[in-house]
Amino acid sequence: MTTIVFDVRANHDTGVSRYGLSLLAAAAPFALEAGWSLIAVARPHQEACARRAVAGLGIRVLTCPDDEGFVRRSSWLRSQLCSRRVDLFYTSHYTVDRECPVPFVYTIHDLTRLRYPEFSYTDTAFAARFGLPELCRVHRELAALSPGGPQGSRPVFTRYFQALNQDLARRAQRIITVSRSTARDIKPLLGVSEERLDLVPCAVDTKIFFPRSAGQVQEAMASRGIAGPYVVYTGLVHSSKRFEWLLEVLLASRAFFPAGSRLVVAGGHAEKFARVQEILRRSRAADFVVFAGRVDDSELAALYSGAAAYVTATISEGYGLPMAEALACGTRVVATDIPALRETLGDAAHFYPTWEPARLVELVSDALSDRLPRPPIVGGRSWEASGALLVESLGRALTMRRSDPTRSGNRT
Repeated sequence: MTTIVFDVRANHDTGVSRYGLSLLAAAAPFALEAGWSLIAVARPHQEACARRAVAGLGIRVLTCPDDEGFVRRSSWLRSQLCSRRVDLFYTSHYTVDRECPVPFVYTIHDLTRLRYPEFSYTDTAFAARFGLPELCRVHRELAALSPGGPQGSRPVFTRYFQALNQDLARRAQRIITVSRSTARDIKPLLGVSEERLDLVPCAVDTKIFFPRSAGQVQEAMASRGIAGPYVVYTGLVHSSKRFEWLLEVLLASRAFFPAGSRLVVAGGHAEKFARVQEILRRSRAADFVVFAGRVDDSELAALYSGAAAYVTATISEGYGLPMAEALACGTRVVATDIPALRETLGDAAHFYPTWEPARLVELVSDALSDRLPRPPIVGGRSWEASGALLVESLGRALTMRRSDPTRSGNRT
């Protein structure tokens, strides 16, 4: 029997993690129907979610005990892949252990760090986020990937990420992308032919993300101390997301917004970032921002439903899943005019040029004043459809493996 490992490990409980767990739930029935044996791998904090995703299907879920950093290196997992005679390894994350001993397929969500290295981690920022030992690990991985290569002046992480992506792209059986926009980046940046790319886009779970009742919205607002109109931002605050820029623009323009307007920030722990704290101290307007922290999906849908708009200042995305989920709740989306968001949000969003704060402020002001049109509620793509596409891609990878038995995940 063909055995496939489906790895849903992710560094954060955000879009990449949701993509993996949602795909696992959607693809598992198709995989079993194809006659495959499926094994899921998760990080400890994801184990319960992974088990729920495959509940009742008889699929084993393994918890990886030795992988808590950024670098994908797990001797335990490599041992599992060999001892269980795994035919194919798939990860919904964007990196793979460079010594993966079996043929592999992986998802590239975006190549922001390669397109805009100035927005990637500096060595200092990487060490602050993952710890100095993990930065040393990156040093060692870079040396293994590019032995004798030029050192250069670029940050170690930037050089490592580029070398790793080029290595993995060369050796992968197939590469999955979440949007045509990402596919257009992969071809020139990693030299991958179109024949090896498969589109498996994100989707929206409309059993969770739908317009919530006025009572549910009021309950969510009251629990967070929100009284007036608000716009919402969710997710991480990496440099490429430009959250600090967004915050400064909105704070400087409060006079144009209705009294009591707020910016609600959910997830991502933006309030812990020194730069965010500095901006709030300098502006003396900490009450403008409500940091909701992590919220469950039901409350998130209610916050979306009550928001005047979802706002983002990102310069690069693979898909824009939080924005798609907000649209499914009937929420306006005010977004940067970039290819991936144009592709995935279409005419439903309100776009502004990436570096034009005046247009952003105008759109946010109109949304808070209820002058901006609301989007139509549409069903959109389902996770089941994406799950079927994933299984088709993995099937093609298995066919490639059988036609070329000398090809494996590891270097030859």
